[in-house]
Amino acid sequence: MKILKLLTIFLFAFQYASTAFSDETEITISIGPRGFGEMTPRLIEGFMEENPHIKVNWQKISDVPNESRKLYVTNFTAESSKPDIISVDVIWPGDFAKRGWIAPLNDLFTKEELNQYNQSFAEAATVDGKLYAIPLYIDGTHLFYRADLLEKYGFEAPKTWEELISQSTTILEGEKNPDLVGFVNMWAKIEGLFMNWLTFFYGAGGKFFDEQGKIAVNSPEGIKAMQAMVDILHKHKIANESILTFKPNDARVLFQQERAVFLMVQDFVISPLSADDSPVKDKFKITRNPYFEGNPNSHSTTIGGYLLAINQYSEHKEAAAKLIKYFTKYESQLESAKVSNKAPTINSVYQDPSLKGSVLQILGANYKVGVVRPSAETGERYNRVSQIMQAEITEALHQRKSPAQAMKDAEDQIKRFLPKERR
Repeated sequence: MKILKLLTIFLFAFQYASTAFSDETEITISIGPRGFGEMTPRLIEGFMEENPHIKVNWQKISDVPNESRKLYVTNFTAESSKPDIISVDVIWPGDFAKRGWIAPLNDLFTKEELNQYNQSFAEAATVDGKLYAIPLYIDGTHLFYRADLLEKYGFEAPKTWEELISQSTTILEGEKNPDLVGFVNMWAKIEGLFMNWLTFFYGAGGKFFDEQGKIAVNSPEGIKAMQAMVDILHKHKIANESILTFKPNDARVLFQQERAVFLMVQDFVISPLSADDSPVKDKFKITRNPYFEGNPNSHSTTIGGYLLAINQYSEHKEAAAKLIKYFTKYESQLESAKVSNKAPTINSVYQDPSLKGSVLQILGANYKVGVVRPSAETGERYNRVSQIMQAEITEALHQRKSPAQAMKDAEDQIKRFLPKERR
């Protein structure tokens, strides 16, 4: 009898332990080790302390976008349930969502939770009215300027392209320095060229797709944007022809060598420009990208960054959503801003007293007027759209086509593979 009682107790304990063990959920998040810095292990640890029934594994994926994308595509093609959460470049959600690879999140997040994020950034992950990824951190292009030179000539930071051109002309004439240019940007035939054209385009009041959802590149705003870029180089001559070969770091180097008045490029340049050995360390400031006169409410900060999405084949979507909420909540974003200098995607974080007077506050104001590339609308066709735009913009910059012809040709080519409702 005693043996039977002990056996019953043993079996009950074993059954309880087995049930408890089976109740533990195990999920995997895939994100590069440099992408979110030291915040990834810190947040994983904090989350598991608050949620002891959920075990989180970290898949350290490559920080090179093309390499990580290839791995994701391989996993999705095999319909693998792991990883449960993936970090995605801003131009991927539209493609992944249309292929059915990532899950819609509207039913896993409340409307209030979704509304707190930068809405311009969230648009990049919104397909047919559904949100497929949550913004993790944001970056974008900004206007850097030589504050010492503007002060010398009595100028405030330019708000419009017309002011920037006028100020550049005056300063170049006054300085009489043949090595100095007024404006530098990245105009090599790369993705960044399309991003920069979008800054001019949206700053003129344009939209890649109009209110009816149809492509609107060949429009007065599109032509105006293209003409302005051509004129900066060939008419006003505030940039020299080397800009046509420049990638982001080339532009940064020229500005850092005190050879440019204005620089428009991504915010990764802040660190080298601010370094102790930088010739412009105490000479530059940051403001938003210009718009054209008459368009003060236009958005002109072309933004990028990373988001978190849930694998459509994951068996633990609710647990995955819970981890995403933890990674992207106010407190986590504030800590990330301080620890890893990552710009938050929740607008209210920039107003936190602990960030008062920081560079991040300036960037946050610029991100409020952000614009994203048309990847959500074009999905798997986005890369082709970008390639066409890069090629036609380059044709106009080299004056092999007029701005009007380049925009017409770009739109005609893109229309060929857009669905009927987009044409």
